[in-house]
Amino acid sequence: MKTFELPKSISSLAEKLQVVEMVWQGVPVQIPKFAIYAIIEKPIFDKVVFKNGRQIGFLHFARYKIPILDPFRGDIDSHPNFALIINHSRGNRFGLYGYPADHIVSNIQLSASDRAVCRIVRNYV
Repeated sequence: MKTFELPKSISSLAEKLQVVEMVWQGVPVQIPKFAIYAIIEKPIFDKVVFKNGRQIGFLHFARYKIPILDPFRGDIDSHPNFALIINHSRGNRFGLYGYPADHIVSNIQLSASDRAVCRIVRNYV
């Protein structure tokens, strides 16, 4: 496959990774912005269920039922300030899930050469 130089108008997209930092129960978690489908402020769960010993909240949007999971494998025991909706795909299948957040910082950029980039991205590609 032939390689080529990116046009200057889009080359900056490959030089930096945009990151959203969510804070849940005092612990910051960084998620690449390309993996975030939506950020919902003041979500209200349509349903809460217990599955495998965990309490999980669900948001219903049209045909989507989106599970909101504690990223630390705990229970969703209160209404979070935000829900970060993450998209994922496997083969030709697409899905959504979410994480609760008390606080969000969405304007973080890391250089593509930063050592943390591989760690942040690996679970989302």
